Amino acid sequence: HQARLNLGYQDSYRALFGEADGIPGLIVDRYGEYLVVQILSLGIDRRKEMFTRLLVAEFAPRGILERSDVSVRAKEGLPETVQVLYGTVPDTVVIDENGLKMAVDLRGGQKTGTFLDQRGNHAALKPYVFDKTVLDCFSHTGGFGLHAAFYGASDVECVDISASAVRQMEANARLNGLSNIHPIQADVFSLLRSRLGEGKQYDVVILDPPAFTKTADKLEKAYSGYKEINLQAMKLLRAGGYLVTCSCSQHMTPGLFLEMLGEAAADSGRLVQMAEFRIQGQDHPTLLGSEESLYLKCVILRVEDRC
Repeated sequence: HQARLNLGYQDSYRALFGEADGIPGLIVDRYGEYLVVQILSLGIDRRKEMFTRLLVAEFAPRGILERSDVSVRAKEGLPETVQVLYGTVPDTVVIDENGLKMAVDLRGGQKTGTFLDQRGNHAALKPYVFDKTVLDCFSHTGGFGLHAAFYGASDVECVDISASAVRQMEANARLNGLSNIHPIQADVFSLLRSRLGEGKQYDVVILDPPAFTKTADKLEKAYSGYKEINLQAMKLLRAGGYLVTCSCSQHMTPGLFLEMLGEAAADSGRLVQMAEFRIQGQDHPTLLGSEESLYLKCVILRVEDRC
């Protein structure tokens, strides 16, 4: 916990990242005055009361919520559960992320409420989006898209298939007084194809899809899915535009992700340069020797026409 504070984390961050922090099966996220824990193993589950006492002593939170509603618990013979372990916990909290206000659905949001691991990557958008047109795909509640608008993009389209995600995105835009953001409920694969057919072009395209595979046996199909959306995105960019592309699947290793991007670049017929290779935030450290703890890749590419 102190290591996170030393890095400058204050309002919201991952305080304990399971195996990477030496306690496999336990995740602890801080959202202001509240903690959300996720318990993935039988050993931790049996010591739940002890860990709750330790967290109260360390953080003095107003409440602790358990969000152990993940299917992997079945492998340990544990049921999925969402419950308050200490104090009281509201359904929604508002956190500060890089100067933006973000409403987080603690009980129903993704992971433990939202994607804390992308905070640094959201901030990395700043030099790429000012006065630019942006297409943010798989935008969930608007993490990337809201940051693009906040950093001065002229127009931001945010696309997600979930109606509830779009509603929350709209609420977050209102919360920050952002009017240059346009949420769209649609299937991203279909929308990319239709935008390409219309001849539409953007200065920046952002791809932050859910994990296309959580198992190694479906990797080939996932690889094809990643390649399709990245190829479409490269074709949609104006010359000199930027593609911000992510994968949160641990099975799509950094090497494999770059290989896929290389194939998409070759098929696009365009000149593609890598400007940045980023990973998950510093509050989600990677344990050397544990490949699965390095799961998030965020690559920023510059796309040009060939001479």
